[in-house]
Amino acid sequence: MRRHLPSLERLRTLREVARTGSFSAAAETLGLTQPAVSNQIRQLEQEAGARLLERIGRNARPTPEGMALIAAADLVLGVIEDALDEILRMRADVAGGLVLATGATATRYLLPDVISDLTARHPAIDLRIVTGNTADLVTGIRDGSIDIGLLTAPVEGPQIEQRFHYRDHLLCIAPPGQAPAKTTVGPMDLEGHRLVLFDRAGSIRRAIDGWLDAADRARIRITDIGSSDAQVAYVGSGFGWSVISEMATREAAAAGLVEVRRLDPPIYRDLVLAWRRDRESLPAIAAALAVFGEYAEPNGCL
Repeated sequence: MRRHLPSLERLRTLREVARTGSFSAAAETLGLTQPAVSNQIRQLEQEAGARLLERIGRNARPTPEGMALIAAADLVLGVIEDALDEILRMRADVAGGLVLATGATATRYLLPDVISDLTARHPAIDLRIVTGNTADLVTGIRDGSIDIGLLTAPVEGPQIEQRFHYRDHLLCIAPPGQAPAKTTVGPMDLEGHRLVLFDRAGSIRRAIDGWLDAADRARIRITDIGSSDAQVAYVGSGFGWSVISEMATREAAAAGLVEVRRLDPPIYRDLVLAWRRDRESLPAIAAALAVFGEYAEPNGCL
């Protein structure tokens, strides 16, 4: 039969009663009430099957059985405290500068949870976040001025490693009451409408322009805006429609400020983590890659 082991808290309480010589003194030191200390000792004695403390008036001293258990507790608690100290040292060792780079949309919708988790685990990391387009940011990956990029695939370079992180689907949004009844929108459905699109330097815009080539482009008026938040706001105001990252539509769609339709044929981009192979063992970079891995979309492939 598997033996039930006593809790560390009860062992610590036993050790403190023996050290101070009384239940009341131990309770004060441990921040407990005296009945709580008495209850822990009673449960510990039941688990051990022996009396562990001898009570003499208001004082208490360990029995031989208690001394044996206290000696073991000293060893166990010492080992655990050493392990916790080592964990603190390991966390402190992950320090130094870390430069992360991604686009404006991913900066707002994908990074906050990852960054919050990373800095909570490794507070000594000195973090800097750079935003821009993949074509510009990949240069920083190559020359080492950027440590990790969350960029649109593919990211190429002889020293660059990449790992799938998130598949970003694009959707069509329209002002409330203006979206077609069908669940999908094709390029020709946008003829006769004004589109509010992300500026032409970004990879999203290039994908959208290629998709729109199936329509009569002369019948589509396009206004360029360099902010996904502004795109959503302009659509919500009735100014026009948009083709935009699904990430940027969630809040407005849930609030009923815009209507959402899938694209036919669909458009998506794969966002990958990219870094230089010869720098991945640096503590800050290795720690960041580990945390990012916990937030990656499952079943991704390149």
